[in-house]
Amino acid sequence: MQDMTPRGDRSIRNIPVPKGHRLITEEPKQPMYEEDYSDTPNQPPRSPRRRQGFFGSRFFWIIVVVVVICAAIGLLMSTLFAGATVTVTPRSAIVTAPATMQAQVNAPAGTLPYQIINSSRTASTSVPASGTKQVSLSASGVATIYNAYSTASQDLVATTRFQAPDGKIYRIHSAVTVPGAKQAADGTLMPGTVTATLYADQPGTDYNRTAATQFTIPGFQGTPKYTKFYAQAATIGGGLVGAQPAVSDTDMATAEQALKQGLSNAMNDMVATQVPKQYIAVPGTLAVTYNDIVQTPGPNGTAILSQTANASADVVGSEDLASAIAKQTVQGYAGEAVNFADPTQLSIALAASSSASGIITLKLSGNPKLVWQFDPNALQQALVGKPKAEFETVLKSFAPAITCSNDTPCKASIRPFWSSTFPSTPAKITVVTGS
Repeated sequence: MQDMTPRGDRSIRNIPVPKGHRLITEEPKQPMYEEDYSDTPNQPPRSPRRRQGFFGSRFFWIIVVVVVICAAIGLLMSTLFAGATVTVTPRSAIVTAPATMQAQVNAPAGTLPYQIINSSRTASTSVPASGTKQVSLSASGVATIYNAYSTASQDLVATTRFQAPDGKIYRIHSAVTVPGAKQAADGTLMPGTVTATLYADQPGTDYNRTAATQFTIPGFQGTPKYTKFYAQAATIGGGLVGAQPAVSDTDMATAEQALKQGLSNAMNDMVATQVPKQYIAVPGTLAVTYNDIVQTPGPNGTAILSQTANASADVVGSEDLASAIAKQTVQGYAGEAVNFADPTQLSIALAASSSASGIITLKLSGNPKLVWQFDPNALQQALVGKPKAEFETVLKSFAPAITCSNDTPCKASIRPFWSSTFPSTPAKITVVTGS
């Protein structure tokens, strides 16, 4: 029993370990992460990632990038592709033209005015010549006579003298009436004009003029009219004292007839094609005068015959005539700018004319359509930068030229579709006029 009794502290903790033996203790293992399997040499294992919130996630930044790109695209479209199309229908009315209407050259306000347009053409032809003959010819040329003195017309008798700056005298061979001047709103006068042929007072080449010349009227010298009545001519020619090619009477008559026919056709074409677009020619008012034929030597025993034709025709402004018709046919018309949708719907003829008063009577017929006028550029400027909600308010300032209704709708389309404001540049606003 004594042998089995422990002596001292014989627990396993106190059992001595012989030298040379080590107590092997197992250290706790470190948790293994995915980074532990990296093949990258000489890199210590990374610490574990902390769990991140939504605002720090990759998905959040993708959303941010997409939003920025969309905003940039929207801004680009709003600037580069911005625009607006405005469709409006001007006011119009189909009327019956009055039977007659008077017009006056350089008319005062409230009266239908008309103007006189002038044109000159020269034609030449070659005819056989049989030797020469001695001649004594006076130079001649067409001049425009101006009345800047008053609104009253002025009669000039035949043989009225016109003086060039060098003192040489020219005359008219037929009486003319110079229309009165037109008074502008500021009180200034726009001269009345008439054309006439000036003939040199003496024969010879000394009276020929190749440059434009201004003439005074000696009969008015010493009066206020002297500086207010004058004439201007582009050229004056045909003066000769000496030998010129001799042309038989038969050849001269044939050549003269051919020259006049060609010049007459040219003048009719002028009225048909060269009248300004904003004017309407009055049929029956074309007047053509012919200068004397001028002969010059030609090659191989020929003579060159030249003749100048001078034409004048009355024209009336399209808007002026439309306004005058509207005053008589449209109730409540207050002088707004109107024009014809198609001028050919109106027939015009000359009923009567008075050269003394400068008044002509027009005979009218037809059912023209009158269209009120407005300035598209002004409408563009008025819409610049305005909210679309103010579209109708802006259009009201263009009444009565523009009126919106169920029959004549007004529309505005703005690009891009999400924009609610008209572009800030007038050029990006397109105005379309409906019929």
